[in-house]
Amino acid sequence: MKQYHTAITINASVSKVWQELINFNAYSSWNPIVGKLEGEMIEGNKISTFIVPLNKTYFPTLLSFKKNQEIIWQGTQGAKFLMAGKHYYRLNEISANKTELLHGEYFTGLFSFFISASLLQKMKTAFEQHNYLLKQRIEK
Repeated sequence: MKQYHTAITINASVSKVWQELINFNAYSSWNPIVGKLEGEMIEGNKISTFIVPLNKTYFPTLLSFKKNQEIIWQGTQGAKFLMAGKHYYRLNEISANKTELLHGEYFTGLFSFFISASLLQKMKTAFEQHNYLLKQRIEK
């Protein structure tokens, strides 16, 4: 399994971070990874995600949507056994006005073995940029 994980502390309450994270209509104005996220946010539903660096829309399955806690979706390339990516956001309350955002992705399937370390690092760097932009947006 290939994976990468990022974390950032945001000086805001969990509920404030959550509200900005689920403000999907604003994604195109700041989010360098997910330019659009649409669909009914009910676990098990297919949603639509426009991935900016790939200039492509995917239709992953929403695995978890827990208020003030986490959003997880999983997309596949072909069949799940060939390539699957599980994208997650998790929020941890540090204090009343500090939240830790955990953000990353796991890749599984046969083709995941061909994802290079340099590509994983590029994706991790993009996630770190995303986190920083979200932090700036919330803390302004």
